[in-house]
Amino acid sequence: MLYQRKITAADVLATKLEFQLQHSRYALVGIQSVGVATVTVLLWFQLLPLTLFTWVVGMLLLVLAYSVRLGSALLDGRYHRHSNAVYREMMVGAAILGLSWTASVVWFDQLLVDQYFFIVVLIVTICCVATIAVSSVIRGIYLAQIFSALIPVATWLGWHYDERPFNLVLAMLLIGLSLLMALVSGWMSHSIRQMVESSLEREAMARDLADLTGSLSVRNVQLQEARKQLSDMATVDELTGLRNRRGANQVFETEISRAKRAGMALSIIMLDVDHFKRYNDTYGHPAGDIVLQKVAEVLLSVTSRAGELAVRMGGEEFMLILPGSTQSDAMGTAAAIQQRMIDAAIPHEASPSTQLLTLSQGVVSCIPRLETEVSDLIEAADRALYKSKENGRHQATLSSFSP
Repeated sequence: MLYQRKITAADVLATKLEFQLQHSRYALVGIQSVGVATVTVLLWFQLLPLTLFTWVVGMLLLVLAYSVRLGSALLDGRYHRHSNAVYREMMVGAAILGLSWTASVVWFDQLLVDQYFFIVVLIVTICCVATIAVSSVIRGIYLAQIFSALIPVATWLGWHYDERPFNLVLAMLLIGLSLLMALVSGWMSHSIRQMVESSLEREAMARDLADLTGSLSVRNVQLQEARKQLSDMATVDELTGLRNRRGANQVFETEISRAKRAGMALSIIMLDVDHFKRYNDTYGHPAGDIVLQKVAEVLLSVTSRAGELAVRMGGEEFMLILPGSTQSDAMGTAAAIQQRMIDAAIPHEASPSTQLLTLSQGVVSCIPRLETEVSDLIEAADRALYKSKENGRHQATLSSFSP
């Protein structure tokens, strides 16, 4: 199973807060402001200007402070880092606004005649219901409105039913409306919570899948690199860095097939370090390894054309594969190798023929026919190499091989 991540309550709350702050913040502030404005117009000629002005300023300051606090929580991302703290702030702010409306109802009850008072109660009820409707995403906000405004106003009306008989009916209606709004909002909040959890799970699964895909891509690259390294280890000589016999066979088969199709020349040179065993016995195997590396450098220096390949066949034996090289080209390459070895001037005091390290070479060059095999060229080059050794070493012998 790919997805194992658990969606926490904090994740759900942060998402609901983000939705509430982005989509319902202005609606909450607008509802409260419209309520204040409506009551102001209604009571413009019913209250003293100073009294009404004081109430309007106080309510608008509360609404403004609530709006600024919500806006700051959205802008600085605090709702995500400290979701519980922002949730409490929003709930307390909603409760303060609700209590301010309750206090207004109690205050206006002492100042207004019945018909204006009932209209104010109706406006307060509409504001609270509208606030609950746009706050159903978060349970704490609509509950704060219910228990700070609707229930207290209903309680006040019921407590003073003897002054206005209709108060009792209005109180019962408000309590019924409060219960209905609580049930509906609770159902909506639960549904929204399930939607949020489902959305968060899908996002988490998408992230996990993306991470897994990226991890698989990285592993695939690593696997390809490992395969390449294994292939190199199987076809490359560790000491000299040249192709080994196995790697040479793959290239040789390709080049001889190409030469057959194109009807072009193909040459190889077999090389052997003269008196290498005596060199190891005299200077030690570490020095012998250095000599082999030096020979490899010389061979690489003369294989500059595309397709040319230097190979360590094993021990002190090397081979050059020279696609497109004629006899004269191949013999020229052999001569260049001899000269560069002389220029390297590697001492070899145990050599019976010269005091420097030298090479013996066998050269074969031909235009392969369809029946010509790789082994035919290698055997011919080996025979030419042995003739070089029989004739005193430190020389290159051209094979008379003809396919």
